[in-house]
Amino acid sequence: MRASAYTPWESACLAQSLTAQKMLRKRGIPGVFYLGAMKDEESKEKMKAHAWSQCGDTIITGGDSNEFTILSVFGWK
Repeated sequence: MRASAYTPWESACLAQSLTAQKMLRKRGIPGVFYLGAMKDEESKEKMKAHAWSQCGDTIITGGDSNEFTILSVFGWK
């Protein structure tokens, strides 16, 4: 999250999760990358998407993601 404040583009949850995956994988730290979605009747799009990374029980990026339905899971070692 700290580095995303200095990028010339918007570094939302997807960019942060992919960056965390690359950094952790390079150091040999295993983890999981999730893509999820949820209904959002209040927004024009009616749906929200979210990405987050996790190592063990610790969420590395993406914060609270309990309300999202997991669509895809990608693990690395």
